[in-house]
Amino acid sequence: MLRPLISPFGETRIPSLRQFRYFARIVELGSMTRASEHLNVAQTALGSQMRQLEEELGVELLLRHSRGVAATKAGQLLYKHAQAILANVDQCLREIADLRAEQAEVLRVGASGSVVHLAASDFLARVHSTMPNVAVALVEEESLVLFEALKRGELDLVLAHELPEAPGLTRTPWLKEDLLFVTAGEPGITRPVAAAADLTEAIELAEGLKTELTLPVRLDGIRKIIETAAGPLNLKYQVTYQVQSPQALKILIADNSVASILPFGLALNELRTGALRARRIISPPLSRTLYLARSSYRLSDRNEAALAELLTSIRLKLADALGPLATLSDPV
Repeated sequence: MLRPLISPFGETRIPSLRQFRYFARIVELGSMTRASEHLNVAQTALGSQMRQLEEELGVELLLRHSRGVAATKAGQLLYKHAQAILANVDQCLREIADLRAEQAEVLRVGASGSVVHLAASDFLARVHSTMPNVAVALVEEESLVLFEALKRGELDLVLAHELPEAPGLTRTPWLKEDLLFVTAGEPGITRPVAAAADLTEAIELAEGLKTELTLPVRLDGIRKIIETAAGPLNLKYQVTYQVQSPQALKILIADNSVASILPFGLALNELRTGALRARRIISPPLSRTLYLARSSYRLSDRNEAALAELLTSIRLKLADALGPLATLSDPV
């Protein structure tokens, strides 16, 4: 006769949830072998757990026969209660997960200026409608500044250009964007640009670099892109002004006989009014790559799935807004 194991305090030891799950599956399948395969547990380990359970309860629970196993009267009683216990535990875990998802989560996002101009309002509105319990803290900055903040753990997700790889971060190329040669608009002559597809004028890089330039100090690696393209062609260029503020940069272009090389999104408002004129650069074109970079931080499962769908939508929106200036990277 089996006797229950007694703890040092004189109480019967309570079976574990794992033993309940194993036992319920054995009864349902009527076979130790099939239960072992279904649970992905070695049959010897499964048999050991069932013998321990019978010893702890002091009764036989399973009758072994040539065709498998069957529950004894005590086993049938245990199976009935084990089902209820396991169902209650599963329900409890689901409710806790739902409660966790309902709690406010914070997503710290960094984006370069041109991304903010083209897609920030849509991104924030979509987060509010699809993930109402997620608060987004949006930071607009130069790409490498954002990348350093991401590495320090101050941001969770970054949409920025020309980002290097870094340990502990994931980096996914989104699209390649052609840059523009931007000068002051000519009243009555410069045609306002409503969309990237309206940019029909072009200029060769060698011709554009003959004009005095105003360039950002380090905006999204544009200066390095120019140097990389101009070097092999032995092209020289003169930078008259170095300005970090994008707004000050555009004012200088509009008020002085200087040009700049800028992304479409950064010059969009002035192109729409005709205050600035933009031409596509050819022979060779200048381009930069937009990346999605993320830390290991993840939202709850429900919000993470919604975020993945939203990011896909924003990527396509940016490509659509940039039109012929954009080339989508292969999905990964």
